[in-house]
Amino acid sequence: MPKVIDHELRRAQVVHALLRLTAERGLDEVSVAKVAAAAGVSVGLVQHYFATKDEMLLLAFHTIDERFDERLRRWLEDGGRDLAEVPARSLVREALSQLMPLDDERADEVRVWLAFCARGVATPQLAKVYETALLRRVEQMTDALRRGQAAGEIPAGLDIEAEALHLLAFAEGLAQQALLASGHITAERVVDAVDARLGRVFTSPGTGSPGTGENA
Repeated sequence: MPKVIDHELRRAQVVHALLRLTAERGLDEVSVAKVAAAAGVSVGLVQHYFATKDEMLLLAFHTIDERFDERLRRWLEDGGRDLAEVPARSLVREALSQLMPLDDERADEVRVWLAFCARGVATPQLAKVYETALLRRVEQMTDALRRGQAAGEIPAGLDIEAEALHLLAFAEGLAQQALLASGHITAERVVDAVDARLGRVFTSPGTGSPGTGENA
């Protein structure tokens, strides 16, 4: 009988290898042949899924975005949280923490994210993908902040849409600094910086530790 190939499994192997290589060596060192070797598959199979390096990077970018959403879902489910009842500050705090290199997985994701952004500066197609992802995150952040404002956690006069964009810009900058200057900007300092920044937005302290799955 002909061998049945699990295409989703093969694709996942390739993506995992791509993320690991990009995180360890940088995008310039990534090639179809190296990804194939790291994934334990043939070059032809990788080329079946991806014709170019940019196509591989696009999938890596989308995978990171999906992981972010999945970790937030897990945080809600594992803590038995109802999204409608979670304090906005706790939700925003957790969301920002998931963008930080607070463990090996997230550190690798930040490395790949930065590689994508660097390549996107000179590649309009990648820049457009980044813009779409950013606008989606801004919308999510705006919704969370709006709930907080309606609940009295945030002053009524604050420009919510502008604040959502500012918080995400803060998160990207802090994530980059924490990755590149980890000897100085420790995980503890990252958490302190997130709390300090949220203290300028929210009137209530919120509870729970970023990325730990503790109850809010």
